[in-house]
Amino acid sequence: MTLTDLARQLRPLIERAADSLDDADALQGVQLFPRWRAGISVEVGQRYQHGGILYKVQQAHTTQEGWEPDKTPALWAAVAADPQQGTLDNPIPAVRGMEYTYGLYYSDGGKVYLCKRTGEEDGGTVVLQYLPHEIVGQYFEEVKAT
Repeated sequence: MTLTDLARQLRPLIERAADSLDDADALQGVQLFPRWRAGISVEVGQRYQHGGILYKVQQAHTTQEGWEPDKTPALWAAVAADPQQGTLDNPIPAVRGMEYTYGLYYSDGGKVYLCKRTGEEDGGTVVLQYLPHEIVGQYFEEVKAT
């Protein structure tokens, strides 16, 4: 058996084992998760990689072209970075389609932004298709340059 054959044989086992990882550990091994592709049934909570980013299913559906994770925040949320991040000194790198937490800090384009919205309590979350610099004044406040 060649190494390639062995890798193909082990891949399903590795993907099943990856399901048991918490999000923080899963982010250390994005490549362990199956790649998004059109035509598969997905369930809430399952994780798939797309464009080098790990996403979690928000609504059960059958995937299709045009509904890629980075285009459909109602269906997918980028898995958030280490929960120890989110401070002014250690902001979370922002990506489209991620779940943002009110009261935490995010980096985007060399700047730092605070996720804040009138009427929302710190700790609440929202999935946004936009990057912080695109919606300053609505969901974010620019804090400082990094």
